[in-house]
Amino acid sequence: METAATALIKGIGIEEIVEALDSFYCYNLVAFHYSRAVENRLEGQASFLLGDELEEVAGQSLQAAKKLADRIGELGGVVTADPTLLVRNSPLGEYSIPDSTRDVGVILGHALGRICTIIGEYGAFLEQVRGRDEISHRLVLDLLKEQVRRESEIEAALA
Repeated sequence: METAATALIKGIGIEEIVEALDSFYCYNLVAFHYSRAVENRLEGQASFLLGDELEEVAGQSLQAAKKLADRIGELGGVVTADPTLLVRNSPLGEYSIPDSTRDVGVILGHALGRICTIIGEYGAFLEQVRGRDEISHRLVLDLLKEQVRRESEIEAALA
């Protein structure tokens, strides 16, 4: 009997796909908590300019995590359940919030760095599964499109 650890999808181990998808799941849960933490700390003009945006990011992050969890389940895998492992298992590797929660530029610059990290990870995954796992490819491609849109908006605001 094949398990997720030994099964292959067109030459890629399902375990490898599940591990990558789980890292994206963890990233999105960390992004949810990050958005809430920054929103909770906003001061001055930043609270008026970014409050709704952070609320939107939090909601989109939870939706993305749900989609990823569903795909992981379809592949016979499990998501990270221990909240203390979310940051470690995400592509971020460490957790931080902006040095200032008053300066819109500092907040956006900090968020942009995190977004660039996940864009790179999503891109590498897409290359790996292209033509092999179309369902995971489409899922992550949609997530990538959202992050690229967000990156463009932040870059425009910082310009």
